[in-house]
Amino acid sequence: MNFRASISAVIAFLFCAGLALHHCSTWTTKSAVADEPSKPVAGKESGASSIAAGLPGYKQRVSPFFNTYCATCHGPEKSKAGLSVLALNGDLAAGEDLDQWESVLEMLEAGEMPPIDERQPIKAEVDAVKHWIESGMRDYVQQAKAVQREPKTRRLTNVEYENTLSDLLGFELAVIDELPEDPAHNYHFNNNAELMRLGPEQLDRYLEIARKAMRSAIVDPEQPTVIKARSEWKPSVSKNGTAANEISACVNKFSGPPQRKIGITGAPISGEFRIRMSAAALLVPGCDEVPLEVSIGMPIDGDHNEKPYRVVAVAYLTNSPDEPKVYEFRGRIENFPYATASDKKNGSVVHRRELRTQIIYDDGTPNNGAVFSEEQQRLSMLRAAIDWIEFEAPVFEVWPPKHHTDILFESPLKQSDEPAYVRAVLERFMSRAYRRPATDDEVERFVKVYLLTRPTVDTLEEAIRETLALVLVAPRFLYHTEWDAATDDHYAIASRLSYFLWASMPDQELLDLAAKKELNVPEVIEQQVLRMLADEKSQSFVEDFTLQWLSIKKSLTVPINRDLYPQFLSLRAIGETAGTELPYRPAIRDYMMQETVGFVGQLIRENKSVLNVVDSDFAYLNERLAAHYGVDGVRGMKMRSVPIKPEHHLGGLLTHGSVLIGNGTGTAPHPIYRAVWLREAILGDTVAPPPSEVPALSDSAGDSLEKALSIAQLLAKHRNVQSCNDCHFRLDPWGIPFEEYSAIGQFQPKVPKDGTRVRPFDASFQDRASYAQYLDSINVVEVSAKARVPHGPEVNGLRELKDYLLQERKDEIVQNVIRRLLTYGIGRNLTYHDRFAVQQLFHEAQTKGLGIRDIIVSICKSEVFRESASKKKD
Repeated sequence: MNFRASISAVIAFLFCAGLALHHCSTWTTKSAVADEPSKPVAGKESGASSIAAGLPGYKQRVSPFFNTYCATCHGPEKSKAGLSVLALNGDLAAGEDLDQWESVLEMLEAGEMPPIDERQPIKAEVDAVKHWIESGMRDYVQQAKAVQREPKTRRLTNVEYENTLSDLLGFELAVIDELPEDPAHNYHFNNNAELMRLGPEQLDRYLEIARKAMRSAIVDPEQPTVIKARSEWKPSVSKNGTAANEISACVNKFSGPPQRKIGITGAPISGEFRIRMSAAALLVPGCDEVPLEVSIGMPIDGDHNEKPYRVVAVAYLTNSPDEPKVYEFRGRIENFPYATASDKKNGSVVHRRELRTQIIYDDGTPNNGAVFSEEQQRLSMLRAAIDWIEFEAPVFEVWPPKHHTDILFESPLKQSDEPAYVRAVLERFMSRAYRRPATDDEVERFVKVYLLTRPTVDTLEEAIRETLALVLVAPRFLYHTEWDAATDDHYAIASRLSYFLWASMPDQELLDLAAKKELNVPEVIEQQVLRMLADEKSQSFVEDFTLQWLSIKKSLTVPINRDLYPQFLSLRAIGETAGTELPYRPAIRDYMMQETVGFVGQLIRENKSVLNVVDSDFAYLNERLAAHYGVDGVRGMKMRSVPIKPEHHLGGLLTHGSVLIGNGTGTAPHPIYRAVWLREAILGDTVAPPPSEVPALSDSAGDSLEKALSIAQLLAKHRNVQSCNDCHFRLDPWGIPFEEYSAIGQFQPKVPKDGTRVRPFDASFQDRASYAQYLDSINVVEVSAKARVPHGPEVNGLRELKDYLLQERKDEIVQNVIRRLLTYGIGRNLTYHDRFAVQQLFHEAQTKGLGIRDIIVSICKSEVFRESASKKKD
């Protein structure tokens, strides 16, 4: 459309003008106190009152303390980590160096300084200094009248953008793959202003996506042609005994996985589709259901490379062929990949897709077609009988569909006064898109865009599509709703709640409460938080929060050593692509990601203690994961909470495959990676990267086995180097107890000798039991998992490390989870100003039994959460 080129200047003007207003309105002067600072805990100040407050106390006691115990490493001649304690301003009331003072306080609280081989102060001295620092910080925070904040403007993350677009339009749109990846920083969240900025490339992508979205949302008046496809299979028996309408769970080494496919040609660009199929299960002993995956994707090309498929749904078949059942699924066709082909009749280009069904049952039995053991014979008898499958698109109960009439609603103005009608349409749509009432000026700005667009197109629908697409690239849509002059605190709090707990826009109930100015009532907030957490939309929060907090996505890319772990990956057995991973069914690493996300979700749903992140009496498994971890009695592919026993060596996050694989090399466990993960993700420490001059540990899974299995020896060598010793002293003891868990996340107290190559499961093994006996016979070297934690006891293995953490470090664990949730919830990094808010939340959590759902409620009711979304009252 020629108009698009001419309106580019208008787009730039609207965006820049809106962004300037957005920046100005979100630059606020904030109180230094987010929450009423908590009072010191009774019984914690013994010996502390001997240090006078302020500069006199610093000169008399604190500076001499630093000079005696700290100046060797953090003094004028040597300032490790860039910190010289004697250079700090000892007058905390001046408000200088408070970030560094908080770092000093945190180190003293952790008890890791001074190093164990240096002169140690007595506890009373340390307590007195800690109290002096904290009291000075508290006094400053209480008395400071105002602190200039950075601008809080931050765009929606990709997850938030996709969810918001879908909720705004009323149907699911999968657009993340069309956007540049969001920045990622291990153990940190990307939903803060420092990372969520907007560049020209992103704006172009947003406009392209917005135009596509509006083509889907606003349809043409004429009903589209419905495309149908159907295939049927008769239950006639072939030579190998398998009926033509049956597919097996067992992979054929020549033709790959048994599947039923139907071609879809000429499907519409957008719209809802419906899949119906008549199916039944042929079960075998030990299996209660057949999980049948239905997916849509592009056909396999001439080189036999699998093109992307996207799962529509999984049907869990339990009915027998004597009682066939019709299963129905729906989705949006624009969310599924397609290939293009020429229509020979009229020369036009049409979209081609395939609808595919396959069994995804996996109990750990090798299933690549390479051998045919007794277990695989059993697996081959597990089948699904499919009589017919049909596809239809687009499907609709009324025309135009509801998502269209929600935008272009019926009104007499549509015929009598088109500009007035457009103004009403814009006011309603923009108020939802902006997550607060649109102002008259904002609406009029886009009325002008519509009037400029209308003469260049044939229909009102086309002009509205383009106008609303431009609304979707306005800063008020792309950026978070904070307090501004156009509205009040309540809409900002509604958005803060929804983007925290749903990673999406507020629903109508939240917006109605904001309109009635009821979102500053703690009881109302609590009711809304509980409602929102019970909604399935909270799964987006659980997944996004968990993946970033624990930094486990890396586990999907670790190269697994196939010589040591030949059965971990599902590999092709024959042909040119032999040895590559099977692309057409879920991998165990996918289930491990679901395990961790599901575990955290279970903690929230059941309001379990935060301390379950270290150890728990349940795991979150399906049959495949249970087989991997050695847990018997778990049937089916659905993920669920499973009770565990001590002999399973599971419980908490520390034993999750996603954590252990992601912090290993694919060949061996990596104690440093695992130690960093424990300290960062669980204890809340910040571990500095190694200096550039420090030689790296060998951590490549591609190295020879002789080299790759010697990390323990390399660690010992590093500890003998002075430049390495200090860090390794504080890291190694946290990682060495993890040595009992292999690079693929299994409990393994014994390992093969260095250089041993492990035989894969083949025809020489009758079943998995005989293969397990073989593995036991080569695992002859006992793993050393004994270490002394810094300034603490010796622990032998992960079980004893967990006990130590729960006995001696539980406060740090709870406070870390609080800080993580609060940081994610308010969309910014915490500072020393928030220290006392965290303390208050910690005390509240203690009184309520440390339930993680209770903590989320307390965060949402807190002043720091509400004031981070609103204008500070004078």
